[in-house]
Amino acid sequence: MTATPTRAGAPASAQSPASPVALEFDEFDRRGRLVNLSWEGAQHLSQTGLVEVLPAGRDTWRLIPCGAVGSVRVEGLSVRVMPAASLGLTQLFFLLDHAADDPFLSSSVQARDDDELWTSVAESMARLAHRALSAGLLRGYRRVDEALTTVRGRIRLGDQIRRHPGMTIPLEVTYSEFTPDIPENRILRTAAHRLQFLPELPDATRRRLAMVDARLSDATLIGQGAPVPAWTRSRLNARYQDALALADRIVRRISVEVEDGHAASAAFVTEMPALFERFVEAELTAALDGRGGRLLQNPVVNLDSGAEADDAPSGRHSAPSDDGDHISVRTGLVYEVDGEPVTTFVPTYPTDRRARAAEHYRLLAACTALGVDRAYLVYPAQRRDDSPQPRRIVHTDISIVEYPIDLSRGPAESRRAIVELAQHARELAAPSAARHRTGSRHDAGSHHSAGSHHNAEFDHNPESDHNPETDHNPEGRRHAR
Repeated sequence: MTATPTRAGAPASAQSPASPVALEFDEFDRRGRLVNLSWEGAQHLSQTGLVEVLPAGRDTWRLIPCGAVGSVRVEGLSVRVMPAASLGLTQLFFLLDHAADDPFLSSSVQARDDDELWTSVAESMARLAHRALSAGLLRGYRRVDEALTTVRGRIRLGDQIRRHPGMTIPLEVTYSEFTPDIPENRILRTAAHRLQFLPELPDATRRRLAMVDARLSDATLIGQGAPVPAWTRSRLNARYQDALALADRIVRRISVEVEDGHAASAAFVTEMPALFERFVEAELTAALDGRGGRLLQNPVVNLDSGAEADDAPSGRHSAPSDDGDHISVRTGLVYEVDGEPVTTFVPTYPTDRRARAAEHYRLLAACTALGVDRAYLVYPAQRRDDSPQPRRIVHTDISIVEYPIDLSRGPAESRRAIVELAQHARELAAPSAARHRTGSRHDAGSHHSAGSHHNAEFDHNPESDHNPETDHNPEGRRHAR
């Protein structure tokens, strides 16, 4: 069954299940669309956080994206908010797994940019789960605390005395059970169980998900909103890992409310700014940590040195009265080598120029406080031909480089762009270290030269224009400045 698109001006009716309505928004759309929904449906939609739901008449509501992206279904209405960065489903799920040491396999979700989110995820989950279970159920040992009439494992004496004083049975015991009710199977079953209730799935996909659910029936379902059990990659669960990577994200990020065997609502909602910033931070950390340097996350740096003393000469400042009497600066991701800052990066998701201008002010302050002359503003590219653009700040030696990342090119290209950015930072560190060594030699030479000038002051020759304050090597002046 295909969804019926609506015109921008007319309200979309979601009352007829025979003709479901699909609305698609850009994440920065602030005009919104009108839709017909019951009060209960409007409340369901508002609680997902995907769109703002404003009353516009009897059973008529205006939907306006409020900063998140994703897809929600309620009362036959499908609402989809897409990223402004022209991402397909594969790229979006890649960002959901931003950690560099646990890359999300691009083959896990097989989808084209125009595919329906729910169908793509459900079909991928069914395929990966069947592959994982083809060699049988994974089992493991699980600790069980139970009251029994016979001894099994060891007796918990403290609990026995506290719960059954003076009684010989039941016995409070602890034992290890070899069972399929382990975190891996719980996560797989919960993902398959939730997805099979989605509307408009192909019958074959729904049957495959139901088979996975039935095969894992000995594993406990994870309740909606309950903590997701932790699992770690190991040799034992190697054949589960592709399926678990997707199932874990489904359980954490997709909510399905079931009534009378059907999905009353389904929602997948995520915040793009947080996803993008975590992706850039994780990839830069992997590329720059070690090799003599490290990436610091928002170290606190003071922009000032204290309040100026009334009776102090120009340029002299008193210490602040307390530690809180400083102007602190958010510095972003600071790359330092041998304890010295080299540059800083600020990942930002807003793609309009006015939003980026505020980040330029922040980076200028950060560069001033850190004493570096280059910073990078990293943001998602809006066009494929976007390229890095350095901006030299007037009356300073500071350059801020606008560095776009084209997420639409796919995971491999996005990572390659971050690796190139890290290489630029390492190239900045090399001349910085060389200048530091050269500066030390200059300082030694300057002290020797200054001593000679100091002696010349006492033996001043009126016929000489020698000035001990200015007769220095210009390279030394530049270094001192």
